[in-house]
Amino acid sequence: MAKKVTLKHIAEDSGLSVSTVSRALARTGKISSENEKKIFESAQRLNYPLSVVDTPWELRETVNIAIVTHFYTGEFFSSLFYGFDAATKNTKATVRLMSVANASSSAIEIISGLKSANFDAAVVFLPDFKEQDYHDLLEAIPDNFPLVSAAPIVSPVLDTVTFDHYRGGYLVATHFEEQGFKKVGIIKGPSAKSEALLRKNGFWDYVAGSNTLSAVWDYKGDYSLESGIKAFEDYQKAEVKPEAIFCSNDDVAIGFMHSAVRNGVRIPEDVAIASFDDLPKCEYYTPSITSVNSPYTRLGEKVIELILDRLKEEGTTRQSGYTSLVPVSLSVRESSLKPTNGTSDRH
Repeated sequence: MAKKVTLKHIAEDSGLSVSTVSRALARTGKISSENEKKIFESAQRLNYPLSVVDTPWELRETVNIAIVTHFYTGEFFSSLFYGFDAATKNTKATVRLMSVANASSSAIEIISGLKSANFDAAVVFLPDFKEQDYHDLLEAIPDNFPLVSAAPIVSPVLDTVTFDHYRGGYLVATHFEEQGFKKVGIIKGPSAKSEALLRKNGFWDYVAGSNTLSAVWDYKGDYSLESGIKAFEDYQKAEVKPEAIFCSNDDVAIGFMHSAVRNGVRIPEDVAIASFDDLPKCEYYTPSITSVNSPYTRLGEKVIELILDRLKEEGTTRQSGYTSLVPVSLSVRESSLKPTNGTSDRH
């Protein structure tokens, strides 16, 4: 029968006192990082039963990170999670997707219980959260549990890593001008979501400063394929039709384009389309869709880097509301390329 390992064994192995070993393993009191590391390495070597939560993160084989979101079916969330999963390569981090969409408890209750469920940190992607929700969340979480948001809000509470949504809208407007279009429009995203506002503002700000572009049409959508279909119905009724339209996301673009093709409207000959997110379906739709590329793996890398930095600081929960922007680019495809023969029949 294996001999039971006690604090005394660890003290003898590490050359430190039993009281110091006890305080280190309980994570109470002030102990130098050098002695703490020595004690935990000794405990692991002697097979002393350690709590995963209480073991210093640098001595663990893995750092467990929860990605908390309202998960819905579709390519967006699978692409988001794939990017985070790919970002864990060559790190100690592992990520687990947690949906609060159909949970019996509130999102705040779920997040506040993650530490006791052996998670070391959490990424919050809850675009519906308001400023007060984040304040309530900070009040509820235990000490030394790092949180990072991946969803922008107007007045950030949590440290946030997100895409440069404003730049994405700006890039689309720039592309439309370079293609020689003059009359442009937009299918906006939900007004309550900060990223939709940023995309719209980036697009309109460039149009407002352009000597050649003019805004002739807009429609309020909600990111759904159905809103793209309804937007096409509104487009059909417009007296002055845009030559090029910026759709707030890929689903809206596909809804619009599907209705357009069924009604004999040619893309890009009659109206050019560009969207946001650059999900895999953009490349395989016919015509292929120009879209703002959001590098999900880079987003994941930045978030994990920030979390690991927080863990080095003993998992501090301090939040400055600092926002780090991940650059975006434009993947140009068939849907926005102006025909070179100049013979398209514009409405």
